[in-house]
Amino acid sequence: MAKIEFGSLAFVIDEVRGKRHLLRMKEGVRFSTQFGYIDHEEIIKAGDGGVAYTQKGVAYRVFYPTYSDYVMNIKRRAQIIYPKDSAAIIMSGDIHGDQRVLESGIGQGAMSIALLHALGGKGQLTSYEIREDFAMDAAKFIGEYYGDAPNHSIEIRSVYDGIDGEFDRIVLDLPEPWHVVKHCGTGLVNGGLIVCYLPTILQAVTLVEHLKASGIFEEIETFEITKRPWKIDGRSVRPEMWTYNHSAFLIKARKVVPMPVRENAPEKEADSEEAMPEED
Repeated sequence: MAKIEFGSLAFVIDEVRGKRHLLRMKEGVRFSTQFGYIDHEEIIKAGDGGVAYTQKGVAYRVFYPTYSDYVMNIKRRAQIIYPKDSAAIIMSGDIHGDQRVLESGIGQGAMSIALLHALGGKGQLTSYEIREDFAMDAAKFIGEYYGDAPNHSIEIRSVYDGIDGEFDRIVLDLPEPWHVVKHCGTGLVNGGLIVCYLPTILQAVTLVEHLKASGIFEEIETFEITKRPWKIDGRSVRPEMWTYNHSAFLIKARKVVPMPVRENAPEKEADSEEAMPEED
């Protein structure tokens, strides 16, 4: 169980405005605000779930940061996969320990942290990233929150050029993931899953067309995740005025052995829209 100590992270929230701050605890350092200062030592003494006070008497709730606290509050140069989507990727991709997982498009490393959590110190996560600056930033943030990860390696290379080895799962956050489909014949195990994160529906359509045309993918699904917060305060019960709407489309597919050609095989029926109920 992680705890707040010198060298660790802490997440503090003021009681006046509810503003959140992500801090690294250091000896002899003070956290200064418009409401006064708090010595880092006092934040550590408060502990996870405790309260620390400025010298002006303003209270700050103290927590050890969760994954969501961390990735939503880091200063970033690259777009991240939001927690609502990373959770869906983990679950729809059935990602868990002892698997070999390939990730490409590491960005700030938020998805990498989620994948390492899912693997639980087992298996292997390999990240391909074409930009060295992104790879270095991601490695720093992963180390800051997750710590040492002997089962994680980052390679400066393009997955469009090929995949070294064979993986159980592939997770892609790339503008043109359809260029990777041709490499999945040898790069993804039969029965393995690929999950892709794409901002626009045109990208999603192009990817799905390539997955179908490849002949080695079935169980293809396209979906998006919306998070709708609710306000519950006494007799005031209503949806919040804002929601986490579209961030990206998620496309999941499963690798299969190509269907053998059979004589007199029944033709597959074309998809048809569900019949709408007739009006009375």
